[in-house]
Amino acid sequence: MTDSIVVSEWDSDLFHRKVMELEAQGYVARRETYRVTAEMNPETGIVSHVHSMELYRDARKS
Repeated sequence: MTDSIVVSEWDSDLFHRKVMELEAQGYVARRETYRVTAEMNPETGIVSHVHSMELYRDARKS
C-alpha cells in the first residue's frame, strides 16, 4: 500500500521547496507526473502557471 499526495502551487519556488521538504520526509517524487499548466484569469486575462506533481511514500516501509 502506498501513501500518495499531489503538490500543486502557483509559485515555482514554493512548489520546489515543498517537494524537497516532502522528499526529506521520505516521499518519492513521481517525476513523470510533473506538469506546468497555464491558467488564465478570465477577468484580467493574466496567464499564470500552476506546477504540480504526485509524490508517494511506501506505507509498508514507514
